[in-house]
Amino acid sequence: MSFSLEDRASARPEFGSWKVLGLVLAVAIATILLATAAGFGAAAAFDLWTGLGEPRAFAAGEREALLTARVAVSLFAFQCVTVVLVVVANAHFRRAGASFLRFGMPPGGIGTLAFSVLWLMLLAALYGGFVYVSDQQAFRQDVGPFAELMKARNWWLILIAAGIGAPLAEECLFRGFLFGALRQTPIGLFGAALVTAVMWAALHANYSAYGLVAITLIGLYLAYVRERTGTLLTPLVCHGVYNSLIVVLLAFAPENSFLGGY
Repeated sequence: MSFSLEDRASARPEFGSWKVLGLVLAVAIATILLATAAGFGAAAAFDLWTGLGEPRAFAAGEREALLTARVAVSLFAFQCVTVVLVVVANAHFRRAGASFLRFGMPPGGIGTLAFSVLWLMLLAALYGGFVYVSDQQAFRQDVGPFAELMKARNWWLILIAAGIGAPLAEECLFRGFLFGALRQTPIGLFGAALVTAVMWAALHANYSAYGLVAITLIGLYLAYVRERTGTLLTPLVCHGVYNSLIVVLLAFAPENSFLGGY
């Protein structure tokens, strides 16, 4: 990673106008709304198909498995719609001379990816430890719902959704299309990083204040490695490893090890 940011920035087409900024934000918000609607629709269809909401007897572990599958189906729908819409939006900008979905190997190859992941793990562990010591109730609020899902026999559906689907969809939207386009508007690099991090955190509005801060900081870090390495592959791998590690830890952790008496 010995190249300069200025050299790479100067090679990009200059769209820099407030009009483009507004257009890009509108496309991103519309994408989120449509994908969210798809997620709710998929969950409703799943309820009708399985009869999950009907008053009936469930076999041992059946209800938990259905609830986990319901969440996974909703996430898959959100992610698929997001990817499709981002690809369409990116195609429009590509015709104007810019493409924001670059997945090439970063300078330094696997070593750069591993180094970026390790730094994220270290920073997340430090902050997570701080939150656990400072406010265990907030920690339980953020971890509790996922810990319950991980106890179902089909927890691996969440692993696929969180470890593959979420990084692909969210990185394409936030660190790919949105960051790449905003980077060239009057708000520049730091404004683009902040806006994408805050919008990404807004998707996790059910988290505690500590959780929202964590998501925002991770979003800033992912924007940094996206800019520093020049490829979307770096934040995608970081995001995927981070999510996958959390899911596996929750799936195989002893009962209540994270939640105490929650």
